Amino acid sequence: MQFPFRRAPASPAPMTMLSLPSKTPQGFAEDTSAAEGDGDLRELLHCRSRLVQTYSDKKGAAATRGDLLRAYVRELDAIAPRFDEAAGRHRLCFAWRDAGTIRRRTHTTLSAERAVALFALATEQARAAAEEDRREADGIRRACAALCDAAGLLRAASEGGDHAASCQLRHMSGACMAAFEALMLAQALECYFELVVAGGKPAALCCKMAQQVSLDYDRAHRSMTAHEQHQIDKSWPANAQAKAAYFRGEACLRSARLLRENGDGAGGGVGEAIARLRQGLASLEGAKGALGRAAAPVRDAVKRLRKEVEADLAAAEQDNCRIYYARVPTAAALAELPGLPQQLVRPTAVEKILERGALDKAPPAAAAEEKTS
Repeated sequence: MQFPFRRAPASPAPMTMLSLPSKTPQGFAEDTSAAEGDGDLRELLHCRSRLVQTYSDKKGAAATRGDLLRAYVRELDAIAPRFDEAAGRHRLCFAWRDAGTIRRRTHTTLSAERAVALFALATEQARAAAEEDRREADGIRRACAALCDAAGLLRAASEGGDHAASCQLRHMSGACMAAFEALMLAQALECYFELVVAGGKPAALCCKMAQQVSLDYDRAHRSMTAHEQHQIDKSWPANAQAKAAYFRGEACLRSARLLRENGDGAGGGVGEAIARLRQGLASLEGAKGALGRAAAPVRDAVKRLRKEVEADLAAAEQDNCRIYYARVPTAAALAELPGLPQQLVRPTAVEKILERGALDKAPPAAAAEEKTS
């Protein structure tokens, strides 16, 4: 049965993805001429010098920066067993600059340097995901893979860093990196939602995916608004909150359409469908405060969805008043929409990322996508 409120086949452009605040490597804060002659440190210094030079080149490709950061972290791991002895002979003072600042921040420990380098590599992966064209399936898969990589790098940086030293840099506390990790995974699952919709997967699966994306964005929003998160830009939690409301509204809309389509033709499901549409509209209305600070594409997407929900609600209420006279349950009487039974996106193991070349992208989305069939 066809209903007048069925969504048109044309899909709007995907919402933008958030990247991560960048970190730029700087030259050593102390003279390293003597250390460059030390066989234990020579390759590490040269590797970092190439990295600094690449970042100073405004036209430097992101893929090149990613390759050099991988090589740099591998060199840090290789020198780790003998670093303390070598560093004891020469003073090494690593320096980085946070995005939007001119002040250099320094430290002298290898574990802190590895953590910051992993964070910088996560930034490059997140930026690559944000720049992907997600209007085609391959672009969506690449973006999903890069976001899973970014989440894995953030987790590794949080677990293995010297926080007393690395936390002098902005966004390097364990709580802050955990919040960013949650955001990266929520965005990766958003990519999966785009894949299942573009692939024409069953409507029930699309509904569950939308609900799960909403739950993941809720989790990211809570992490970013914790009382200790003072360094995260105010627009980031707003984007997460707006997207959580958007996907909750999307789940309610799809659930309502399923109820109408699976009805018995005598009004079965129309009452609950109306209640779901009202619930979805309330979710979108509740995000008005966050929309003022959210990115323009997110605001536009919420506006489009609100019009769609309103049109479906008006049509359903009209049908119910004229034909079915079904009872409409209250919002409190509705069961929570189900999410996914298993986690589809996970942080990529850092070992796999470090072994991979910049052009050797094997999306972790491939195996999980088949589970959605």
